[in-house]
Amino acid sequence: MASQVGFGRRVWIAAALAGAIVLALLPAIAASRSDASSRCYRDKDAVPCLLGIARAKLARISDPDERADVVGDFLYTLATTGNDDDAIAQEARRLSADKSVKPVKQMDLLYSIDLHDSLTSAAAESYRAALARFAALEKQLSGSALVELHVNACAIGNWDEPFRERWLDFAESVCTPERLKAIKADGLASQSLLLATMPIAMTLAEDREGFEASADRALAWLEAAEAATAKVKDGGGRDFVAAVGILMHTGNAQCLAAFEEQDDADAEVDRAVAILKDIEARHGISGKTTPLRRQVVEALFDGGRDAESAKLLRRMLTSVDRDADGRKIPFAEQVAILLLAARLESYINAERDQAEVPAGHIRM
Repeated sequence: MASQVGFGRRVWIAAALAGAIVLALLPAIAASRSDASSRCYRDKDAVPCLLGIARAKLARISDPDERADVVGDFLYTLATTGNDDDAIAQEARRLSADKSVKPVKQMDLLYSIDLHDSLTSAAAESYRAALARFAALEKQLSGSALVELHVNACAIGNWDEPFRERWLDFAESVCTPERLKAIKADGLASQSLLLATMPIAMTLAEDREGFEASADRALAWLEAAEAATAKVKDGGGRDFVAAVGILMHTGNAQCLAAFEEQDDADAEVDRAVAILKDIEARHGISGKTTPLRRQVVEALFDGGRDAESAKLLRRMLTSVDRDADGRKIPFAEQVAILLLAARLESYINAERDQAEVPAGHIRM
């Protein structure tokens, strides 16, 4: 049965769409530049243009695992924006069976394939195939790979409708506190991922007290890790803690929004923004920081804080336009940024084209 809290209603996206006015100003702001993504915003609908640039950059990615990540994200974005691309869909199927691709990434491709197929057919076969693959991998994998398998299943709670609803029962059945506790993490990265994911499992279980307790434990670990890395010259350790911090705070924000505690959710996003500013002060906008910036952009947008979200997104797109050779931001990350921009723009278009505005929404 679908969850009755915000994970079951996607309240944070509804709130985000209500205030998307500022992001709609991107065309006017970006049109003064001659860079590729800026030109997209001169069009009435920037989505096809952004997807076109992403396709061109995809051709420059050769690593199987990187390509699997990008193709899965691409197929998901095509589905959420109402677009299709047979070549992308075919490659997703090929990579999902490619032994050179990590099993967990194959699983993610199977999710995307099912979402794509669900728009064109009943897709019962792709759904069953994904379920069977997850069940097999859960028995085969261990350590960090098993952690990643469950973390990605827990992330289903943050998918867009109608895809989230399609997979929500599955997410609630496998992203549980009991299953996460049973995993034997084999390193600091895996342990921190489990800490960050436990509050999401508690939220899917509609356990408000469990969420608070698990979030407190995760944040206590984060506070201690931040204090420890602040005293040493190990920049890598400090960067790792920053990445985990943004993951924890943005995840907690989603959970708090699901429990309809938006003020507290905003405070968590503020903490993520502060961490982002700190790591970007050391590295600038680069391949080290743009994955974190993307998380923060989405968290701000989901919370209806569109002026801040637009500012962070614009600077990333400018960095992508200036890095044609992929020296500062790898091509896989550039594609991820462009796909994020396309999804956010599609939300704006959907709101703009509505004949009737739902309660609480603002007409574009």
